[in-house]
Amino acid sequence: MKYMLLLSFFLTLFAGSAASQTALRPELSVYPNPAVEYIAVNDPNESVGFVAIFNLVGKKVKEFEYSKGANLPVGDLPKGMYMVQLQDRQHNVLKTQMVDKR
Repeated sequence: MKYMLLLSFFLTLFAGSAASQTALRPELSVYPNPAVEYIAVNDPNESVGFVAIFNLVGKKVKEFEYSKGANLPVGDLPKGMYMVQLQDRQHNVLKTQMVDKR
């Protein structure tokens, strides 16, 4: 029960911020989704500086300094859903997107 409450809290937190960020930054996206070995970022304005990956409990499992065109390895992560947070160079959140890792 405690796990479910914690999970719903994080999903609500990230879903609310993701919805508002998507409206502000529709040009940013993470692909492929579902991912197997890597993810990449569609960032036409070159505004992304960092990419953070969180599990559904809200624990940061990976973080990358992003450079244009880079493939970010996720093959070592267990299968499941992850929240991928795109951040600018000052670590301000630009967008959060759910990604299915297979």
